[in-house]
Amino acid sequence: MAARLAALGPRSAGEARRRARGLLVESLRRTGLQRVREVPVKGRGGLVNVEGVLPGETADEIVLSAHYDSVPRSPGAVDDASGCGVAAAAAADLRRTPLRHTVRVVFFDGEETEGQGSEGWLRGLGPGEGERVLADLNLEMLGWRGSAGPVVHTFPALASGSRVLAPGWLVHSVLRSGEAVGWPFAAADHRFPLLGQLIVRSVEVRYGSDGESFLERGIPSVTLSDSSLLSLDPAYHRPVDTAGRLDAGRLDRWTRAVAAAARRLDALAGRPIPEDQYLVLAGRVWLRRDLIWVGFLLWGLLVFRGLPGRWRGGSAAEHGRQMRAYLPGLLFRALLLASVFLAPVFAVLLFPAAALALVPPRPAWARIVWIVLGVSPLLAFLAVLGTAVSKGAASLEGGFQGGAAAMILIPATLMAYGPTIARHAPARMRHE
Repeated sequence: MAARLAALGPRSAGEARRRARGLLVESLRRTGLQRVREVPVKGRGGLVNVEGVLPGETADEIVLSAHYDSVPRSPGAVDDASGCGVAAAAAADLRRTPLRHTVRVVFFDGEETEGQGSEGWLRGLGPGEGERVLADLNLEMLGWRGSAGPVVHTFPALASGSRVLAPGWLVHSVLRSGEAVGWPFAAADHRFPLLGQLIVRSVEVRYGSDGESFLERGIPSVTLSDSSLLSLDPAYHRPVDTAGRLDAGRLDRWTRAVAAAARRLDALAGRPIPEDQYLVLAGRVWLRRDLIWVGFLLWGLLVFRGLPGRWRGGSAAEHGRQMRAYLPGLLFRALLLASVFLAPVFAVLLFPAAALALVPPRPAWARIVWIVLGVSPLLAFLAVLGTAVSKGAASLEGGFQGGAAAMILIPATLMAYGPTIARHAPARMRHE
């Protein structure tokens, strides 16, 4: 399917797009899907989506989505004929086993024009139909040779004036499904997964997908891709995005991974409690409460390590000197605790500093090394952010969108960390 779509040439308008719809309808019917049809988008100048269903035991649905349009001058083999092919192939694989949920495959038109097709499709749902959708797995730019590996994206969407991301339970399901079929996912970016996730949460990301339309309607969605935040397909939106670049082996593995994710979701009785404050670390979803517990544990160890002890004897000047050496650590611990509770996702940038503060060195040169190591996560984040902006993947035009607490507390805590190490006094110091 992907190769045949790409052979039609650019699918931005006219005859090529009409022929693409015919090909998709034919392929879905041959796959064995039911109620295959073209769905015109009302008020969107001739945009037409294509859909079909694999009936389950209930009317509750899991959606597999991709887009079949392309930009002018590009055959769009990877972007996104590949997603269409994998969605149809995964549906064929799902036919082999009974399903509780109905699986709906939807190929959107107009994704390249700000997601007008997916917006129109969701707008056309009847009362309560959106609530029956458990989740959407959106497939975008799969199977190109040279990819560093599969990525799960949680591009934020604006819903009711707030930025929302895919819930942690959905990301967890995708991660476990990938592991089960030997196709492990990275989060946001292969080289800098943690920093990439923080970038997505803190500034405007210029990449988008039809998955955002689902999030805006309160329907959980993730975008699965072979392109990461900082490693985009080099043929993206170019005339060289042809069928010859598609790797059949990769597409086959994508098919197994998507089918496995759908089966794992099918085992759920409904949507778990949503939580979009989380990070993927070491292949695991760490929810807000997990991050708080880790930070609180570090804080508790710092408090125990930093107890001043009983200062007996000595002059008033000596007591003053000891107090001045103790106060930076007290401020660091207080700011760390505030960061952990008020900005737990971004507080991970402070965890290395907190761990290093537990074992402060005595030599002056080693303290300098400790200070540099402690602030390096924030410096690395700023460097990767600069790279993302220079590549056009992110924009600073909207300012820092990660919240005032993170913007203020993280730098302030690291500013207190430097004097804590530089002026460290051994714990429980006693003067006879």
